[in-house]
Amino acid sequence: MHRTKPSRARLLVPSALAVVILSGAAAPAVAVEGDGSAALTERVASVQKQVEKIERRAAAAGPIDDLLAGLTKTLESLLASVGGLLPDGVVLPPIELPKLPEIKLPELPDLSGLIPELPAVPEVPALPELPATPAVPEVPALPALPATPAVPAVPALPAVP
Repeated sequence: MHRTKPSRARLLVPSALAVVILSGAAAPAVAVEGDGSAALTERVASVQKQVEKIERRAAAAGPIDDLLAGLTKTLESLLASVGGLLPDGVVLPPIELPKLPEIKLPELPDLSGLIPELPAVPEVPALPELPATPAVPEVPALPALPATPAVPAVPALPAVP
């Protein structure tokens, strides 16, 4: 049986993080009232600055590095947004993706001497002209069809005794 939905990358969220997310779900509505909103705004701004610093430092070297950098950025923004909703004193640990080992590929040797020079392609002779098509004779007229014979009359059925 084949999958009907495309596979999606799934990340495992630690259970402590899930508890903090679920228990702090009502925090934004409460934080909007009073002095708490200013503190929340400051925390969001500081987290945004940290994310921007990390983005400036990240230098991707290839498509896999780009993918890992994108996933890291997504995780950091998720942690930052969830961290902004948490009460003071609750800090989430960072989620780090595994680092790829740096692989230095050996340089390829010069292979230009191995390829022989190809001989010149000879000229192709011109094609002969096509002969003219013969004239098509006229189609003879069809003979006239004879008239359709008349259908004989059907005799009446006798009465049933």
